[in-house]
Amino acid sequence: MAKLVYLILLLLFLFVPVFGSSFYLAFDIVSVDSFIADGKRVSFDLSYRFSDIRVSLPISYSFCLDDDISAFDIGFRVDVYPFRNLNLFFGVDAIRYLRFFGLSSPENRNVFISSIVAGYTFEFPYWFIEPRIIIQDPARINETETAILDDHFPFYYDYYVQFLVGICL
Repeated sequence: MAKLVYLILLLLFLFVPVFGSSFYLAFDIVSVDSFIADGKRVSFDLSYRFSDIRVSLPISYSFCLDDDISAFDIGFRVDVYPFRNLNLFFGVDAIRYLRFFGLSSPENRNVFISSIVAGYTFEFPYWFIEPRIIIQDPARINETETAILDDHFPFYYDYYVQFLVGICL
């Protein structure tokens, strides 16, 4: 898995001189609400945008202190901006890997899931905000693992909202 992350980052850095592009580093503000609930979540997003395409490396860590379960989630998402002036985008996970840890983990600790995303990017000088809607596992392939996520982490629904706030590098 570490080799995959290094390969993705290397490919991102190779595109920098070719295109007029920029890096984005964002934090999910909605995940702050999770610290009030039973399950906690920290979510970041490292993105690289060139022209009308953005590739993202979403990383999140979720944990529940009461049930001794946690989940590490990393993915590689491709977003497309079909209307350049509107900053509206649609995206899909090329790969998304979730690993469960703890005593309450399911038998299958390694899960590959997918999601589709739609959102809007509001860009300002050196920073941005981005509300987005995520539909998780639209094909319903991993219903058992998704049910475990729903039970232990109240913010991992089939549909959920993220509100990213970040900086442009």
